[in-house]
Amino acid sequence: MKMIEDHSPPLSLLTRFLHWSVALLMIGLTLLGYLMVKLEIWALYPLHKSLGVVALLLVVPRAIVRLGEGWPTPVRQYSRYEALAAKIIHWGLLISTLLIPISGICYSGVAGRGVALFGWFIIPMNPDSNDPENVIPYSESLSDITHSAHVYLPYIMLAFVLIHIVGAVKHHLLDKDKTLMRMLGRTSPER
Repeated sequence: MKMIEDHSPPLSLLTRFLHWSVALLMIGLTLLGYLMVKLEIWALYPLHKSLGVVALLLVVPRAIVRLGEGWPTPVRQYSRYEALAAKIIHWGLLISTLLIPISGICYSGVAGRGVALFGWFIIPMNPDSNDPENVIPYSESLSDITHSAHVYLPYIMLAFVLIHIVGAVKHHLLDKDKTLMRMLGRTSPER
């Protein structure tokens, strides 16, 4: 396979930082949430919520940068099918990484449980005055909707992540292009 010359600009440090920090944080939060629920380790809830707020604080700038700058220039010309698949996967990742923390924060807030960032309440709890051990939801129907979204969206995101990883490996090993190395902040020699 003849390598097509790469004329794409390097990715900025900000782009790479936001890509990797959001990726690692969202995958870690998904794993933490899954283990927390499956093993019933409810003491992890405050950490999960705090990291969810941090995730949103990183995802919003990532979305702003991505929408403002557009998608990175491909390192070479791809088939229509590959270009469309990349667009769908990138949009799916961007939207799901926005909706997961938003749905979690909304769920916790409208359920009356509050949202804190490492002990500092952003959304206060709504305790039951008759039973201080319990909270009163502000809206049970909205709580149910946001809870369902927060439970199922991570599975969708993980499917997009898996396809994204397979694509990156394909670019590196089969296409032998610089897509993966560019996201790592390096350039690879011509093969």
